[in-house]
Amino acid sequence: MSRDAKVSKGVQLLREQGHRVESRIQHGNQWWEIDERMLATPEEISQIADGVYSLTELEELFVKRREEESGEL
Repeated sequence: MSRDAKVSKGVQLLREQGHRVESRIQHGNQWWEIDERMLATPEEISQIADGVYSLTELEELFVKRREEESGEL
C-alpha cells in the first residue's frame, strides 16, 4: 500500500471513530489537524492506519514535539 493510501486510510479510521480530521499546510509542511487540538504528520497518520500508534500515543507525541519546540526557543 502506498504512503498516500495509508494516510487516507488513517484519516478514514479516525473519522469513523468520530474525530474531525482536516489537512493543513503550516510553514510549508503538510499536517493533519485532529479535533482542532493537535497536529500530526502524514507519516504519523499512516502509522495510525498500520496500527503502530493509537490516538492516545499520537497525542503524546504531539505534546512531546511541542515541548521540544518550545524548549528550543
